[in-house]
Amino acid sequence: MVNRAARSNRMLLGLSVFFVLVFLVISTNVFVVSIVGYHMRSAKDIKAESANIHISTKSLLAKRGNIVDINGNVIVHDVISYTLIAYLDSERMVGDSPRYVVDKDQTAQALAPILGISVSTILSNLNRDAKQTEFGTKGRNLTLAQKTAIEALNLPGFDFIRTVTRNYPMKVFASHLIGFAHFDATKDSLVGKMGVEAIFNELLSGENGYEKFRVDKNGYRMLDGNLDEAATVDGATIVLTLDKGIQESLEMAFDITMTNHNAELVWGSVMEIATGRILAWGQAPSFDPNNIDIENYSNVGMQYAYEPGSTMKTFTYAAAMDIGKYDGTALFDSKYFRMGIENGLPVRTDQSSKTFAIINNYHNRSYGLVDFDYGYLLSLNTGIATLLTTVLPPSTYEEYLDKFGFFKPVNTDIYPDVSGVKNYRYPLEMLTTGFGQGSSVTMLQMLQAYSAIFSDGTMVKPYFIEKIFDEKTSEVIYQAQPIIVGQPIKESTARQMQALMDRTINDGGSSRHYRIPEVRSIGKTGTSQVAIDGEYSKDMNIFSAMTALPAENPKYMVYYAFLAPSDTKAHQETQAVQHIFRRLSLTYEVYSQDNVPAEVIPVIEMQIPNFINRTVLSLLAWNTLSDVPITIIGNGERVINQYPEANRTILNTQRLFILTDGPEVVMPDMTGWSRKDVTTFWLLSNRTVIIEGSGLVSSQNIEAGTVLTDESKLSVILTLKP
Repeated sequence: MVNRAARSNRMLLGLSVFFVLVFLVISTNVFVVSIVGYHMRSAKDIKAESANIHISTKSLLAKRGNIVDINGNVIVHDVISYTLIAYLDSERMVGDSPRYVVDKDQTAQALAPILGISVSTILSNLNRDAKQTEFGTKGRNLTLAQKTAIEALNLPGFDFIRTVTRNYPMKVFASHLIGFAHFDATKDSLVGKMGVEAIFNELLSGENGYEKFRVDKNGYRMLDGNLDEAATVDGATIVLTLDKGIQESLEMAFDITMTNHNAELVWGSVMEIATGRILAWGQAPSFDPNNIDIENYSNVGMQYAYEPGSTMKTFTYAAAMDIGKYDGTALFDSKYFRMGIENGLPVRTDQSSKTFAIINNYHNRSYGLVDFDYGYLLSLNTGIATLLTTVLPPSTYEEYLDKFGFFKPVNTDIYPDVSGVKNYRYPLEMLTTGFGQGSSVTMLQMLQAYSAIFSDGTMVKPYFIEKIFDEKTSEVIYQAQPIIVGQPIKESTARQMQALMDRTINDGGSSRHYRIPEVRSIGKTGTSQVAIDGEYSKDMNIFSAMTALPAENPKYMVYYAFLAPSDTKAHQETQAVQHIFRRLSLTYEVYSQDNVPAEVIPVIEMQIPNFINRTVLSLLAWNTLSDVPITIIGNGERVINQYPEANRTILNTQRLFILTDGPEVVMPDMTGWSRKDVTTFWLLSNRTVIIEGSGLVSSQNIEAGTVLTDESKLSVILTLKP
């Protein structure tokens, strides 16, 4: 028993000694590896090896959401670009292969034509005393084609940083509404700085991802170096209510006004009356978001309150009609109006001793005794003053101004808008507000208020965002719905007012120069004094027009205003607004139908493909099968616009118009063309056409095949078939 116990003790002692020795060896090895940096078994300097391994984190940029128009045309999108880096450190090697610029002269010669800079400039960058270099602005924002061309040179020592820039392919296109975004290095992403880009920045931005991996001392990624990663979440796509074609027409109208009227500021909008959907919106001067050459950051239509002039008279008349006391045939003296004051209210007086103020018509004109309907057609201030002192109590009119939403924010889905100022405390202000002076409003308020006039009395809120959705999953984040904000007037009042506005354009009223033969419109013009530095200017006026079409059942309204010298023929030379009318009538097919019997020929429905950015040859090849009548405008090889637009269903008898990238426009044979065909040619070619008559084109003053110039004056005559 004693021997057995002794043997057990010796065994336990031996095991204890063994484990102590193992522990000492392991501890020593750990100490040597961790502190000294030497691995005893492999005889490797671990410290030296580990010093050459680093952990790198690479940010993965999320795709910022697109902004598109209501038809899906891209207005804003991301463009991938690249920054070129040249490594100059001669120790940058992988095995025996150099990873730095070796032959600087050869490299400069090869890069110069790709970057578009001189050889000497490239050499000055390559000869810097630095481990790496870039090439200034010419080396940034490189296209994929430039990157591929540089990589094809197989020159050592180059790398690319992938970057994202925001691109605005339409350039000047509702710029103050859409705004812009810039890359913010502190947030490692594109950040909206203005407009829709800023207001919806969080939805557009998405979320960046990342990759975490091991790299060696030269910065090269190790094959087994992946440690962690997180995928990107792309930003949402925003669909605006804007219609590309209508917006382009509005922008073109601005250019016409700036040139023809020497205007300092122009602003306008097109709105769908029943819904409040804004089809076009803008101002001039504007800016190209690609260049950010901004002088005025204010969105004029929402953030500029001004005295609107005679377009406000509509609401004075509508209020008088709505209370049932308006008699359009009643007469009043259109001579200057002497205003007196009784019990704190304005009255008409014939006594000079009791005269507080004199109200005159534009240019002090007097038409003797006229009825109130005619007073509206002629836009007489004295008619408004008479209504507000005999028919419509000023307190009642003030209630209607509130019902129409004036002097308070519209609170639409884009910008915070200003309220305007109601100057309605004193008797004179009660009258001047009635004809659009003294109190100030915004274009956004005018659009909202006029939606009641042009409809059945229902007032809707204007809006700009149609939909927001996730492009990958198609999940709809937001879908707009029309918002009714009131019923300020009865339907009968709205119809009565529309009839009066019809006469204003079509029966020789003050708005007659806005008439076009394609479609009957209704409207009211305005001319107002403008306050500059606290005083009314003697040299400048605000000229405006509120119009709607078609007259029989208004669907679209156009508001257009500009600040220009007082002596301009603002309401006589109306080509700018007429241009918008024509685009509206063409796009939404609201035009006068010619009384032409249909020809008895086989009619087939077909869908028009998208030819934009395709060659004219591919178009002609397609047409050998479809046999649609085609008019090609311009002598280019590539299509840049078309009408009807892509994916529209047309009849095989309908003419297809194609605009190419060539500048030379040849006069076509228009014989047999409809008014709509002529108007389409007018809009796409930007060549003004004078159209006379109705029916189909029977003659033209310029022979077919003639090259048109800017001075060409084209006119056609339409006649009905016998």
